[in-house]
Amino acid sequence: MTIMMMPLLSLGIVSALLSLSSVTWASITASVEQSKSAIKASVGQRQVMLKLTSNAMESELDTELSAIDTGILLPDDKDNCPAGYFHCNTTAQCVPQRANCDGRVDCNDGSDEWNCVNNLEAKYWDHLFRKNPFGRQGMDDRPIGECFWPNAKNFSCPCRGYEMLCRFQQLTALPPQLPSNNLATLDLTGNSFGLIDAQFFSALPDVESLVLKFCAIREIASHAFDRPAAIPLKTLYMDDNELSRLPEHFFAPGNQLRILILARNQLSSLSSNNFRYLQQLEDLDLRGNLIANFDASVFAELQSLQVLYLNNNRLQQLHLGMFPSNLLNLHTLSLAHNQIASIEANTFTLPQLRHLFLAGNQLSYIREGTFCNLSYLQGLHLNENQIEKFDLHAFDCLENLNSLLLNGNRFKTLQPAVLQNLTNLDFIYFSWFHLCRAALHVRVCDPRGDGISSTFHLLDNQVLRGSVWIMASIAVVGNLLVLAGRYFYKSRSNVEHSLYLRHLAASDFLMGIYLTLIACADISFRGQYIRHEESWRHSELCAFAGFLSTFSCQSSTLLLTLVTWDRLMSVTRPLKPRDTEKVRIVLRLLLVWGISFGLAAAPLLTNDYFGEHFYGNNGVCLSLHIHDPYAKGWEYSALLFICINTVSLIFILYSYVRMLQAIRDSGGGMRSTHSGRDSVVATRFAIIVTTDCACWLPIIVVKVAALSGCVISPDLYAWLAVMVLPVNSALNPVLYTLTTAAFKQQLRRYCHTLPTCSLGNNETRSQTQTAYESGLSVSLAHMGGGFGGSGRKHMSHRHMSYL
Repeated sequence: MTIMMMPLLSLGIVSALLSLSSVTWASITASVEQSKSAIKASVGQRQVMLKLTSNAMESELDTELSAIDTGILLPDDKDNCPAGYFHCNTTAQCVPQRANCDGRVDCNDGSDEWNCVNNLEAKYWDHLFRKNPFGRQGMDDRPIGECFWPNAKNFSCPCRGYEMLCRFQQLTALPPQLPSNNLATLDLTGNSFGLIDAQFFSALPDVESLVLKFCAIREIASHAFDRPAAIPLKTLYMDDNELSRLPEHFFAPGNQLRILILARNQLSSLSSNNFRYLQQLEDLDLRGNLIANFDASVFAELQSLQVLYLNNNRLQQLHLGMFPSNLLNLHTLSLAHNQIASIEANTFTLPQLRHLFLAGNQLSYIREGTFCNLSYLQGLHLNENQIEKFDLHAFDCLENLNSLLLNGNRFKTLQPAVLQNLTNLDFIYFSWFHLCRAALHVRVCDPRGDGISSTFHLLDNQVLRGSVWIMASIAVVGNLLVLAGRYFYKSRSNVEHSLYLRHLAASDFLMGIYLTLIACADISFRGQYIRHEESWRHSELCAFAGFLSTFSCQSSTLLLTLVTWDRLMSVTRPLKPRDTEKVRIVLRLLLVWGISFGLAAAPLLTNDYFGEHFYGNNGVCLSLHIHDPYAKGWEYSALLFICINTVSLIFILYSYVRMLQAIRDSGGGMRSTHSGRDSVVATRFAIIVTTDCACWLPIIVVKVAALSGCVISPDLYAWLAVMVLPVNSALNPVLYTLTTAAFKQQLRRYCHTLPTCSLGNNETRSQTQTAYESGLSVSLAHMGGGFGGSGRKHMSHRHMSYL
């Protein structure tokens, strides 16, 4: 009796927990209502609150968020839109932040889809990956021919107008006489020059662009470029060589060099004389070297410099005095992908700088004054760092900033006061959509959601939203039917197996409760989810929902494994006496429930490993963590969804293959009699295995892919979390109870007792069902050959209960 009451006891515990959670939900709702009242009372003081502390900023933000809705609003009497909305260009409409640049026209004039390309980004990448300049305009239309070198037998290079392309010709020195004295471009890529001595360019004609890429140049002698200084050389490419240092006397006075490319060499240090006499230089590319430090004197004479690339070096710290204040024309500075861990205040004294790239470094804290003296800065890249915290006034000096990249960092919360002075910001990029809560004044905030949730809805996709209700209904109703049916109509044979299925139904019922909680939360936050997003994820109710989902998943997985083991023993060893001692059955079930409870409750313990809100990592409170695979406790998540699921799936696959083989072998020489039976059994087993694979295999594969660094589509993540994960909880009642022969027989008997049931309808069976059951009985009798009829009858009842 105790064993049979265990599922009901579990449901009682769930009911108590739900009562507790309802109190929590009520407290959350009450706090929201109190916030609304306080907000209404403080609307008149809005201008004063903007100048108060960060706590006041949070209250002000709630006021602004209360205006957010999914529809288009009309501007106020002063033609202003509320926070989080943006005025259409020529029409009196206010569209929400999310509607800007979403690919769908919302403004009547279409202005919400104008200027959606971040031009600052596009220009930077176009310049960074620019092609080699090929001389004068109009050369592209001319055909490529062969130009022979004077005094060189059978030696030629492709040429086109004023361009000569002597690439990969195995040259070790410049030939003494070139075919033309009026070249625009001489491309010597891929030759082997090694040393550039003082006489190397003595025969160089007048060229505007000289390309020496991949030429294995190890050293440049002093005064080697005196000859290029005497000609109108404007572009010099020396990237992808083996230079470890530059000569003290690099260029002579009077040179006209505009672009110098020294990328991907082995330069480790720079001196003050390396770039002397390069007063007309506009573009200097030093990326991909080994530079660890330099001082202001290195670039002091580059008054015309406009673009400086120092990315992919070994800089560890930026300090005051590294960049001279006389670089008045510098508009682009790239320090990305170094090892920069700190930046001193007022390091950047560059008044005309427009684009600053600090991505891919090791910055952890942005302090006040870091970007002062950069009042004209338009684009700032701080993505892919390790930033955990910002000073409240970190960006106060950047009133003209247009684009800010903050994605790929560690911070999960951001105070709105940090961004309040960025009034001209049009593009901002985070790793998590909920951070857009701090940037409602920004026209385009990315990402707009995580596949499941968005700034407006907990469940953003309408199909997904409806599917949650359907899955929740099936899981709750179906498993309640199983519990009620197996409690009132107890099986006389194979009590142990029936008891396992009762506990499986109780476990799957918990998943239905979890889905119902998420669906109700979605309704509660509909249209203004971003306002409650943080409080919801950090609430006790979300933690309880996460506990329920993990508890249900793990107990269902273990119980399915136990049920499969019980079936395997009964089919492969039908004559072996079964263990029916209640103590052992109770211990097995207690072990399953205990392990599942411990695994689910572990993240609720506050510790450094799981963090404060492990289940609150996402809006649906799951421990799957596909979108953030290496969050705190990622090993625990991998254990649940990779290790345990994989072992169970392999065991279930093996067991059903073994059972099918045993049933087929039991027929012996009566294949024609049992062919129909075998087909039905094989189909049923295939359905069970397929549903298990459909539930577990995609999650295992996607989880491994996420841990391997693969980018998982947000839509795929959403369907996995909300539809695939709970699919077994909805299908288990159908597969293990509602479609079995024993259940159908009980249903016919019950229907037969009703006066409204027709005797003929209730006693009539389909030919397929009759053939199946009779064939199965013959098979089971054959398996028990040599034993008494009672034994065969007992085995037949046992197997019938399974199938």
